[in-house]
Amino acid sequence: MIRISSVAFSAWDARAIQWVVPVVIVAAAAVLWIAGLRLFLKSDLSPARKAGWTVFLVLVGIGIGILLPLSGIWSRFLLVIAILPLLGAADVFLFRSGRSLSFWVRACGFEICAVFGAAAATRLLLDLAGAAPFLSAAW
Repeated sequence: MIRISSVAFSAWDARAIQWVVPVVIVAAAAVLWIAGLRLFLKSDLSPARKAGWTVFLVLVGIGIGILLPLSGIWSRFLLVIAILPLLGAADVFLFRSGRSLSFWVRACGFEICAVFGAAAATRLLLDLAGAAPFLSAAW
């Protein structure tokens, strides 16, 4: 049994936390991606530009997946998701875009989740094939 701040955690609790937290984060990211996708599909961009931008995001994700191990992809995803509201707020307040914070969180969330989703899928496939990443997870 592990004691943290006078609260006792068993080994099972620690394993459950290590399992539940990532599942909750991925589920929340999926919701964010779907909300951003709906926003993206309703945008005024032409179908060719939407397809081009989507291909670009996926290609960036594939590049990240080739370079980094899954742990590196995960840590960078968490960092970018954590600063996402700050990026949206900067656009709303500093750049006076005329869009709401909710708009920017959904729009950027779609892009972030698309890139890192493609990166994770690429790395998982490369790991199954036995291909090592080019970089370590170290910052």
